Amino acid sequence: MAPLHAYIRACECLPHIAYRLDFQQWRAVTKEQKDQVTKQKFRIQEEFRKETGLIIDKPRSGGSGTSTDGNTARRFFRQPEVTARITGIDETLIHRFAVILRALNCGAEINVAKFREYALETYQVYVASYSWYYMPQSIHKILIHGAEVIETSILPVGMLSEEAQETRHRDLRSFRQHFTRKCSRESTMEDLFNRLLVTSDPRISSLRRCSKKTQERESDEVSALILTESS
Repeated sequence: MAPLHAYIRACECLPHIAYRLDFQQWRAVTKEQKDQVTKQKFRIQEEFRKETGLIIDKPRSGGSGTSTDGNTARRFFRQPEVTARITGIDETLIHRFAVILRALNCGAEINVAKFREYALETYQVYVASYSWYYMPQSIHKILIHGAEVIETSILPVGMLSEEAQETRHRDLRSFRQHFTRKCSRESTMEDLFNRLLVTSDPRISSLRRCSKKTQERESDEVSALILTESS
């Protein structure tokens, strides 16, 4: 299970449901339906941009995916009432998704029994409201099989997040461009790996001054899904 990409996939799923609320079909077949999707998509994108500053579901230049990244997805679920008003999606479903995603990414050990119950209830809310839109595999895996994945994981799922790897992409591009020999591919890769090894060395990392981060307090619903020392 990929905790960071779970945010992104959920943030991609809900707007696509919102685009089709007028005719409630998974696929837009007729020209009228396609026009409705285009119109709704533009409206939702503009309202998110004006009210929250978020750029939702727009292609990036160079064909490198869309604007929906981890930070965008987290802000998308931070205010369920605003997201529900703009998209027309059930606020309860958005809120429940936010709780599940926050629990998966918090890095703490999760109460498997409570998570399973909460995820199945969320699945039922989804099916009751939007059974006409096929549930993406990534969402199905979290809601139906997430508890089994958590139960068999040695470490808390949040500690296995791919966020650190994603963060290093910018460094990798910079190192490859500025700090590697370009005489051969082998030399380029050798210099790149050496630079990455240096920057990830524990001794060097311990000397770097790190800024203090304010720990965000978890909501009561998220705390209920997390195992504490007392529980």
